[in-house]
This record gives sequence, structure tokens and C-alpha cells, in this order.
Amino acid sequence: MEIGMGQHGEAGTGRMKLKTANETAALMLEMLLKDLDVKAGEDLLVIVNGAGATTLMELFIVFRRVHQVLAEKGIRLARSKVGEFITTQEQGGFQMMIARMDAELLRLWDAPCDAPYFVVR
Repeated sequence: MEIGMGQHGEAGTGRMKLKTANETAALMLEMLLKDLDVKAGEDLLVIVNGAGATTLMELFIVFRRVHQVLAEKGIRLARSKVGEFITTQEQGGFQMMIARMDAELLRLWDAPCDAPYFVVR
């Protein structure tokens, strides 16, 4: 498996032996948390995006581990989305995105919108 691969298969951080969903989720999350220097008590938005061939059940298994790791670290899961938002013709795998949130960003995230694949009422 490869972590950090681009949307269209661009090279990531390197190939490694296949890991479990829990191991993969924790590894990816740790890399993202370190990159943003996220600390206990902060609020995060987490998005888990399927690449096309990964089932929704598998995405929720990944998300479950993300939620567990954040709770263990005292980081609040302020908002989340799990699903297929950007796919690449049935490619296997998933993408994980995090964003530090504050009151203003949460207000904007929650604001009503009506886009082709994202609706908030």
C-alpha cells in the first residue's frame, strides 16, 4: 500500500506492506496531526473520502478509528463527513483530510448551501 498518493496516482511517501484499516487510519491521522501541530483541546473537521472502489462500510471503519484516536488525544471532532466526494474511476483506497476549526469556521461550515454534492439546510 502507499500513503500520501495523489488523487491521480502521484507518488506518496513510499510503499509499505498492507496494514489493517485501524493501523492505516491511525498512521495517516498521526501524520496529519503532526503536520498541523494539533494539540489537545482543539476542534477538528475530519473528512474521509472514498476513491471510488472502497465501500462506505470500509470508510466508516476507518472513521471509527480516527474518532477513537482523537478522543484518546483529547482533540474534539467538531464536524465530519464520510463518503465519496472526489473519486477516480473506481480506484481503491481513501483520502483523509483534517482542518483546524474555530467558531467562525464552524459557523461558515454550517451555513446553508446547495451545491451539486453538498447541501446544508
